[in-house]
Amino acid sequence: MSSSVKRHIGPFALMFTGLGSIIGSGWLFGAWKAAKIAGPAAICAWVIGAVVILAIALTYAELGAMFPESG
Repeated sequence: MSSSVKRHIGPFALMFTGLGSIIGSGWLFGAWKAAKIAGPAAICAWVIGAVVILAIALTYAELGAMFPESG
């Protein structure tokens, strides 16, 4: 039952991976903007957001364990 995983990334996928990384880094400015607008309450918002993201990540981890095939 040994299967090899195809490990290849084309230029199209590589371009969109880089583009997603550039766009995805925009959230890093969110903490600065939130602190300017909301002040100390922004910390509470980031903690609540972290809890929500943790729940989503655990859901994806569970789905990954349920369906172990690649692709």
